[in-house]
Amino acid sequence: MCNALRVAPRIGARLFKPACLAGTALLALTAAAHADVTLYEQNGVTLEGGLTAGLGAISVKNANLGAGVTTPSGKNQKDRNWVEGYVAPSLKLTYATESAGTLYSGVRAVSSGTGGDGDAGGFTQGRQGRTDLDNLYVGWKSGDLLSSLGKDAVDLAYGRQNFAIGDSFIIGDGTLDSQRQGSYWLGPRRGWNTGTAVAKFDIAPVHADLFRLKSDKNSNTDVIYGGNLEWRFGAEGKSSLGASYMRIDESKLATRKGMDIYNLRALGVAIPSVPGLTLSSEYVKEHNGRVGAQLDASAWYGEAAYTFADVAWTPRASYRYSQFSGDNPGTAKSEGFDPLHLGAPRWGTWLQGEINGQYFPTSNSNVKVQNVQFAVQPTETLTLTALLYDFRFDRKPAGVTSSHVGNEINLAADWAATPNLLVSAAVGQFFAGDGGKQLLRGNKDSTVFELAAIFTY
Repeated sequence: MCNALRVAPRIGARLFKPACLAGTALLALTAAAHADVTLYEQNGVTLEGGLTAGLGAISVKNANLGAGVTTPSGKNQKDRNWVEGYVAPSLKLTYATESAGTLYSGVRAVSSGTGGDGDAGGFTQGRQGRTDLDNLYVGWKSGDLLSSLGKDAVDLAYGRQNFAIGDSFIIGDGTLDSQRQGSYWLGPRRGWNTGTAVAKFDIAPVHADLFRLKSDKNSNTDVIYGGNLEWRFGAEGKSSLGASYMRIDESKLATRKGMDIYNLRALGVAIPSVPGLTLSSEYVKEHNGRVGAQLDASAWYGEAAYTFADVAWTPRASYRYSQFSGDNPGTAKSEGFDPLHLGAPRWGTWLQGEINGQYFPTSNSNVKVQNVQFAVQPTETLTLTALLYDFRFDRKPAGVTSSHVGNEINLAADWAATPNLLVSAAVGQFFAGDGGKQLLRGNKDSTVFELAAIFTY
């Protein structure tokens, strides 16, 4: 039984109740469900079908530290309560030849919407929704054709598709679910737009990508050319050293057109002398020399994580420091870091804070962030996570006298109710610092309650 009403008996209770009922209904549906359903398989041809559905209920008290959100009608709402939902059916078709590799294609549609007030950042309003394509692509894998290089050493794909680099620090999500699409918080769309082409090369332990990416119109319709090179090692290749270069050739955002991006990273590097310890770090340099759009910005982070493998509940603790440059008003160029197309593969990355990362302008730009995470797994199906943040300006904006943006705490629970149903709940509070109050023109702490059920078939 969903207990969100006990978690949030007052704030948004009318919205949490239908979410509980829907979550119960999803749970009942999973009894006979199986993932990766094969619809047809014969003579090398395989057709698979899938379905993902999600429902979320979110409540934010004192949006923008009490300054509120202004609706299109001019009304100011200090508290925002809303629900989001989506249904996303998909099909995948493959044809495995005897000697010329494998041809494949896929399509995924998303129908989503937002009800209630709309999100606490004003990206969506209530009664907004839309049905469109997230994925529509064709591709080819080399199979055993290039056996000396390894199976499927070459993978070429064109069309709407998912693509991420590393841990999605700057390249992870090609679609910003906002405006008429609704579902800003659930974010069911990930695909890069029509015109995207990706060539992947896997010659173990080396992995390389060449790509042309195009983001959706809500993400400024960026056209990005680039390459990525990685050396993957360790258990199952989960550790990597990588470098990439990208150039934004077209964009609706003036400072992005002509931008060069340089990226270095080391992810999940294990320390043999300290079993359970992994280190990660990443650096990004952004440069644009175009007249009227000069930019010289950077961002980096360092993280240490330790897993207590021999302790009950397998605790995992980590500390991360990240810094994203802010603009210096004394120069003609901009030094403000552009977070580009970041992704959020799990809690805390790279939307730092369920309040700050989702709704505040200090989300990965002009900010220094200290983050402590602690997670335990009481059972195989339940994970509990606590995240603590400290936010401070890299450069104090004009009119702001304090560098302290604020602190945030998030508590989250993820329950794999069945192999096909994930139920997640989170609560969070942002404790406003003087700098945050001056920036957002509010003087109160913000609170969030979140509940979601994701069904995958």
